[in-house]
Amino acid sequence: MKTMRTIFKILILIIVLILIYWGYRQYYSRGKWREYNSLVKLYPRLKREKIESIAFCEAVTSDTGAIESESFLQEWIGDIIPRIRDAKAVDSWHLLFEVPKENLPECIKLFDKAFENVKPISSPWQAIRGFVPVLPSSKVKIVTDKGKYIFPVETDISGVNRGHVQGREWASSELGEFLYKIGFPSPEYKYELPAKEQTVAILISARGEFIYPPVAVFGDIKLAEKVIDIDKRAAEYIVGRPLGPKMVFEGRDWLEKIMSAYEVAYKQAEERNKGKIRAYYPGDPHNFDGKILFITRHELRGKRIGINEDVVYHEASQKGISISGNTVYDDYIKSNELKAFFDELGLTKELLAGEPNKASQN
Repeated sequence: MKTMRTIFKILILIIVLILIYWGYRQYYSRGKWREYNSLVKLYPRLKREKIESIAFCEAVTSDTGAIESESFLQEWIGDIIPRIRDAKAVDSWHLLFEVPKENLPECIKLFDKAFENVKPISSPWQAIRGFVPVLPSSKVKIVTDKGKYIFPVETDISGVNRGHVQGREWASSELGEFLYKIGFPSPEYKYELPAKEQTVAILISARGEFIYPPVAVFGDIKLAEKVIDIDKRAAEYIVGRPLGPKMVFEGRDWLEKIMSAYEVAYKQAEERNKGKIRAYYPGDPHNFDGKILFITRHELRGKRIGINEDVVYHEASQKGISISGNTVYDDYIKSNELKAFFDELGLTKELLAGEPNKASQN
């Protein structure tokens, strides 16, 4: 009996201490930012408290520049006992985007939808059995009429691919697209094409690591070889033999025809995208049939090229192109005229062969 009384007293003491600790944390954290790991678990509480603002900021990094990471146990604890963030420290994070007041109701509806069928992890053992935490690229700050909260999220919002937002246990493409639509800052792809009069050579190569060996060279072949001497030497070293172009079209006749077709296709693409929230991109820049390199007297610009039998396109430092149907295309433009030129010159067969200079001679 004495033992039972002792145990009962100890339990009462533990409960009192927990309540004192809880009360202290509530007092200490009043007006401060509380950071939890699971937005799914806390979201019903945020809705009850009435959400007043939502903002995204860059994730805090360590002294080494790495994004903060936690063990599954730390993550589990972070769902129950939040980190208390000093307001000054939070304000020092770089603000990426705050949802405008007029867009807040629709944004909250998309959060609601993202959590409709999601159940939060109910125990640390679920985490052990295969849960992989999201490595956050940013954090979302949510202010209600009763508190200020921070949660880790992953934001991938750009003008090229469909955007998405995700955190532990949840993800939403609709929310990502909505944020892009209302002005979330995103890197836009800039399509660059050298002027026709400045272009002195064009190299077209089938899929491969190097622009060499080219399927075709247009314009000044000597200047082309001089400009890409390092690339050519590296390719020849790996292959173990001298490499050269399969077709050479000296002079400016074909070069100017190709450049004119690119210029027309670029104007058509600009017109097609006018007024659109997100530009239309015909091809995947990582999956093209070939590459095209434009060489000017001052610099070289390149793009991978893919043949969609319908289009040709250009991208960053090296443009990729593909063929599909009656089009040659890249990640921005498409052109029937280029496809007709490629057919006439035998480039379609070479690019669709998949390997440099491996098209059948039959």
